[in-house]
Parts: sequence; C-alpha cells; structure tokens
Amino acid sequence: MKKVQFLMLLTLATVLGSCSLENNQVKQMPPAKYSVAHPELRDIQYELEFPGYLQSELVVDLISRVEGYLMEVRYEAGKSVAKGDTLFIIEPRNYKNKVEQAHAQLLTANANLALAQTTLARMQDAFKSNAVSEIDVIEASTNVDQCKASVESAQAQLETAQTNLSYCYIIAPESGRVTRNLVDKGNYVAPHTQLATFYKENNMYVYFSIEASKLIWAQNESKKSNSQVKKAGQPFSSVEVKLTDSQGNSQFYPGQLDYLSPSADISTGTVDMRAVLKNDKRELNNGVYVKVTFPYKDVKDAVLIPESSIGTDQSGRYIYVVENDTVRYRSVQVGQLQRDNMREIVKGLSAQEYYITKALTRVRNGQVISPVVEQPQSAEATK
Repeated sequence: MKKVQFLMLLTLATVLGSCSLENNQVKQMPPAKYSVAHPELRDIQYELEFPGYLQSELVVDLISRVEGYLMEVRYEAGKSVAKGDTLFIIEPRNYKNKVEQAHAQLLTANANLALAQTTLARMQDAFKSNAVSEIDVIEASTNVDQCKASVESAQAQLETAQTNLSYCYIIAPESGRVTRNLVDKGNYVAPHTQLATFYKENNMYVYFSIEASKLIWAQNESKKSNSQVKKAGQPFSSVEVKLTDSQGNSQFYPGQLDYLSPSADISTGTVDMRAVLKNDKRELNNGVYVKVTFPYKDVKDAVLIPESSIGTDQSGRYIYVVENDTVRYRSVQVGQLQRDNMREIVKGLSAQEYYITKALTRVRNGQVISPVVEQPQSAEATK
C-alpha cells in the first residue's frame, strides 16, 4: 500500500514539475516582431477624376460630291498622308469634257462681246454724222450689255465645270491618317457616298463632364487653399489623361483645359469640359475612353502612409500605433489616395509617431511587441 502511494506522489510531482517548466518557457518567450515606421511627409495635390473620351483635333468624312466610277485609290490604309495628297480619283473624263465645252462657250461669248463693242463704236461715230438713228445706237449698246452678261454666264459655267472636275480628285485636307477605303476601285460612286475618314492627330481633344455642384465646390477649395494649380485665377488649367492597360498599369499624358461650358445641362446637372493634349508620337487614338484627372488644391507637408497599412471596420478607417512597445488601436480620418498608393492621414497620426506597417490582422490592441523600424525609401520620407 505504501509503495502505491509513493508511486502516485512521484507521478504527481513529475506532472507538476512539467507544468511549471512549460509555464516558465511561456513566460520567457520574446515579444513578436512587427515592422513599424514614421509616416512620410511631403507636399501633395488633391485631384478630381472623371471619365472622358479622346477625339482627334480634326475628323473629316471623305465624301464624294460627283458621280462616276472609282478609278484609283492612292493611299495605304492607316498610313500617314501629307496635306494635298490625292487619295481617290473618280472617273474625270466627263467632267473634263464639260470644262472644255464651258471654255469654248466662254471664247464664243468673248468674241461676241468684242464684235458688239466694235459695232457700238462705229454706230456712235455714224450717229455724229447723222448716218444712223439714235435707236440704232441704243440697240448696239444693249447688244454689248447682253454680250457682257453672256461672258459672265460662260465664265460662271466654266468655274462650275472646273470645280466639279476638281471633285473627282479627293485630297487630304491636312497631314494625318486615313482609314481603310469603304469603296473598292472599279465601283460606281454616287454623290454623298462616304469613301473613308481622315484624322489629324497632332493634337487630341479629351471631352468629359463634371457635376456643376462639384465644380463650384472644387473652385472654392482651390481659392481657400491659395493653390498653385491655378492659372490666371482659373483652377483646372492643367489636366492629365490616364490610360490603364489590362494589367492595371497606368500612363499619364499632360494637357491644357481649353473649353468650359458657360451653362450646365439641366437634365444631368453636369458641365461639359474639354482639354487639348499633344500627340506628337501618335500614341493616342480617336475614340479611346480615358480617365481625366486635374488638381484643385495643394496640401503642404501632408502625413502619408501606405494604403495597405490602414484597416477598415464598422467605425471607419483605423491604424495601429506603437507607444512604449505597446500596440494601440486608433481611428483616423483619411484624405485622398495618391498615385503611388500612399494615403493622406488628415487626423489621428503625427509625424513623430510609429505605426504598424504590416500584418494588421494578427496584431491586437494592447499587445506588447518588439518593433522593427523600417528605413525610409526616399529622401522625401526623411523630411
């Protein structure tokens, strides 16, 4: 019996010793390491963003104005053409004949006029010697006037014939590019048939609309901030067009606002706007949908942290700050997200404080940690 009690006591002591050892090991585990950093300070600009679309500065539908067979297509579809290049030739033979006929009629009219003027001069001389009556002089003078009218009519007919002949040769109105031909060589072309479309692409227009109330608000914000983005008292003079590919990569093109509608659309409550962009490298195309961004105020020494370091719960946006190696939950008021994915903290974080940069889902309020300070990635972060 004593032997059994001794074994039970020995077992209990072993178990208690093991538990005590485990507790000591738990107490001796070091605090978890978390990356922390000071917020970045830099000047930023607030921007508005709206959908828009691009349009070439000059878009011309190439329309036939005469009828006949399409004799030639003299350009390569989609390639650049120079101003004055002949693009299409519509059968000109009939129109050349009409020009020749009109020219012959003009020669005849001029000859008749010369004869009438000579006759009038002779009549006037004969009238002085009473060889002809006054009525004969009047008739000769009237004949001269009629011949002059015939010359003017023949001249007009010749100009019309020459104009119609010129319509047989469809030329490029400016330097640019032309779409594929919509009518093939050898087909009969009637007047008002569209043959192709011409695009001048040195500059591109971007059209977009903005809510009238938001426009007024942004203008007031710009005035209050004494923003440097204003030009001659007018904000929104500079814009940028953003193109984003399927991978999410964005490219920006600068432009200048050149039109602001003086009236809002009553049905939509929006104001139409337009900006012009340089397109010297022909990177932009007509009809592309884009995002238009333009700054409306400046913020000096804004407090910025990565968007990934900010959490969201029912109370709004929050971060974790570190005070004396202890994590503290803190609600923050955020501002605009920047293009480098940095978010402004308007209220709730100072430049001297540390915040948790990663692993927000694992850290807990009140947790003691071993902070690891991240080094700033740029000189701006050390301001």
